[in-house]
Amino acid sequence: MGKIVEMPTKLANMIAAGEVVERPANIVKEVVENSIDANATTIKVYLKDGGLTEVKVIDDGQGMDESDIKLCFLPHATSKIKNEYDLFRIQTLGFRGEALASIASVSEVSLVSKTKDTEAYNIVYKFGHQISFSQTAANIGTTITVKNLFFNTPARLKYLKTKEQELATISTIIDKLALSHPQISFNLFNDDKPIYRSNGKGDIKALIGGIYGLEAARRLQKVEFNEAGFKGTIYYVLPEIYRSNKNQLTYIINGRYVRYYALNDVVVDAFKGYLPINKYPILVLYLTIDPLLIDVNIHPKKEEVKIAEPRQLFGIIATKIKESLKATRHIPNAFIAPTKSQEIDDKKYVVNVASSLTNQEEKNVVNPEPQTLIAEEEPKQYGLLPEQKLPNLVFVGIIMRTYIVCEANDEMYLLDQHACAERIRYEYYAKALGNPKLITQPLLIPSSLELTKDEALYLKTNLAIFTNLGFKLELDITTLKIFEIPAWAAKDYLDIIRDMIRLIMDNKEINILDFRDRVCKQISCKASIRANDHITKEEALALIKELAQCENPYHCPHGRPTIITISKRDLEKMFARVL
Repeated sequence: MGKIVEMPTKLANMIAAGEVVERPANIVKEVVENSIDANATTIKVYLKDGGLTEVKVIDDGQGMDESDIKLCFLPHATSKIKNEYDLFRIQTLGFRGEALASIASVSEVSLVSKTKDTEAYNIVYKFGHQISFSQTAANIGTTITVKNLFFNTPARLKYLKTKEQELATISTIIDKLALSHPQISFNLFNDDKPIYRSNGKGDIKALIGGIYGLEAARRLQKVEFNEAGFKGTIYYVLPEIYRSNKNQLTYIINGRYVRYYALNDVVVDAFKGYLPINKYPILVLYLTIDPLLIDVNIHPKKEEVKIAEPRQLFGIIATKIKESLKATRHIPNAFIAPTKSQEIDDKKYVVNVASSLTNQEEKNVVNPEPQTLIAEEEPKQYGLLPEQKLPNLVFVGIIMRTYIVCEANDEMYLLDQHACAERIRYEYYAKALGNPKLITQPLLIPSSLELTKDEALYLKTNLAIFTNLGFKLELDITTLKIFEIPAWAAKDYLDIIRDMIRLIMDNKEINILDFRDRVCKQISCKASIRANDHITKEEALALIKELAQCENPYHCPHGRPTIITISKRDLEKMFARVL
């Protein structure tokens, strides 16, 4: 007798549930996505104990008739696809028909639904078995209630988090779904207390303000593109407000919120130099693409996608972000707290943020007017070309042997002398190292460096890197002989060579562009004025003038601000001169 038998339906559903349903947040996502597919305009999610005890989703969508209600809990029963043609042109959020069957196999589920032309019916499942089916009274739409999750699979119970953690995860999912479908009003309640409500008016700024706060909404930038078959809109918050993880990188492709790890790297790299190390931007990407070019069927929970030939898309997104950042002024206000995390208890849930902003503020948030900057001849003031975006700064003094104080246009400006010097030197080295016609100079008397065996081994393998950067070197076992150096390294070439060897050893796989950037950062830091170094007024003025000529005068190479501002009104508030 053979060993292979057909798996019972209930067991198959429980196994599928292990992939589809790991925690209450998965239930919320699957059920709410069904509500979205049913063209609901209002979706309400009620939780008990952060979803650990109960999850209830109520929508005003199309609803289901008697026959559909009986079929919807069967495995792979779906209204979304009928054949292979539909599978490769998926434009709905759900399509596999396994979510409800999986949820019902590991919980107690009650579903009530009504269409505009039929009566309402109620079906109840308990751990994979239908318990009852009856006619009832209800409004048009669907209500699903899920209780006692995983009580028949106790091993999975231990993987659930605390009710606070589960609530936070569900809240994040509702945020993403609200951003994905701004025309739908989402409502979240926990233990009968309102947690979140979006107005469903399609106002992206209001949504972002409700999720990330008013200051983020006021600093929102909008970038659109329509190239090579990719149509999209990028919303990002100016990098003076940032986060400590990548969770605020939101990608919505054909109306579906997804995780796209390869795109994370592209976006983070585009913000390089505008954010401190290990800090990340707040960004929402809306992308429309031909369904034939995207595979949404690669992840059990439909959280990831695969795009055919993504390099072109990545290039467009990176270019658009960089161009927008370069064209935007980045001088943070000293009273913005960019590192403040938004936990569930202090999160600013705003029903209609736009109503809290003036018309002028709304205009400036999404389409900020470029400020015309005119250089003045007065020697204490340094203006820039229009694209450089720094005001004409009037030197006031130096405090704490670190910060240069200036003023302009009823605002006080503080410049970090070390960060400014780093930026200036970094751009100098970056330009020098990126020049294909490097200026080099031979040494009258060759120098030498004694290396350790491992240093010599790494150097021997990567000697071409030094050659490309203008060094002429020879390695004799562990003795490095230096015959020619690039002009940019003339001052400290021995230290620079050692630093470069260390960088090679720390980064086993060398990308030449990334390596050049690391070299520039390292040597610019060492060559710069430091905090507590005494500089004269003339040196400070020269520093301001050189900073004004930088491509990015707002951040040091590591992403820290070079300059911050405090407005006159901020000061007047501190001294209680105004309310």
